[in-house]
Amino acid sequence: MTWFLLSLAAALTQAVQFAVVKGRARAIPPLVIVTWTQTVACGAWIVYFGVTGHPFTTPGAVWPAVAAAWVLVLGMSGLLARASARGDISIVGPILALSPLFTVAPDAVLSGTWPSALGWVGLVLSLTGTVSLSGTATAGPFGRVRALLARRDALDALGAAFLLGFLAAVDRYGARHLGTPSYLVVTHGGSGLLTGAIALITTPRGLAESWTPRNLVTVLAHGLLGVTGTGMQTSALTMAPAAYVNAIRRVSAVVAVVLGRALFGEPDLARRLVAALLACAGAACLLLAR
Repeated sequence: MTWFLLSLAAALTQAVQFAVVKGRARAIPPLVIVTWTQTVACGAWIVYFGVTGHPFTTPGAVWPAVAAAWVLVLGMSGLLARASARGDISIVGPILALSPLFTVAPDAVLSGTWPSALGWVGLVLSLTGTVSLSGTATAGPFGRVRALLARRDALDALGAAFLLGFLAAVDRYGARHLGTPSYLVVTHGGSGLLTGAIALITTPRGLAESWTPRNLVTVLAHGLLGVTGTGMQTSALTMAPAAYVNAIRRVSAVVAVVLGRALFGEPDLARRLVAALLACAGAACLLLAR
């Protein structure tokens, strides 16, 4: 049950991150948000090593996985920040619930783990929930998918889900070989440097404006939520298959739907809540399959 509780807590922090970005960070470039999130996370883990005296494990042969995580974090976090800022978080959360589908194959390659029969049922339920998201009158599932993918926030969230699926498998592999603290300090640090360099070149004004008091509070809060959620999720990944952990974290979809309606008046609550609940039913199947 420990991995389940950690994954669930990580889900709650992610839903709040969606709300923080949409409520306070719409004017902050996504690359700047990612830079701050990764930098805050790296700093937090450096403090952890300093306070606890925990031994640091150098990546060694795991460096390719670490480098892959840098690139995946850059793409996934950037797309997710843009989708949350410009779209409906009640759409973004349920679509991100598809990420376990993209975790199965890389997790099998890296860790030799496949879902059980009930686990596959859970993954299918997540997919069904996403297909039901469209609130249009277009007939049939294919029409609904086309209508959904006509939305920019949905496309960004789908891209983030795809990258997150691969990232979860890479995180599981890296954390199992290095330990959660060592893996996270090098991945967050590298991602922060990579994203910061790109942001400095492409949006120097946005990076400078992130130091204003209001923006600084926003990016620091988002970063602290991120490091907390990622730490809990990565610890869970050392205890259970990545597809399972990733699916439980998608419970954030339900919270995102509720927050989207309560804070921002987002429409079509019933349909979006049903979609999110289907994702949660898929997560429950994965828990029982464990």
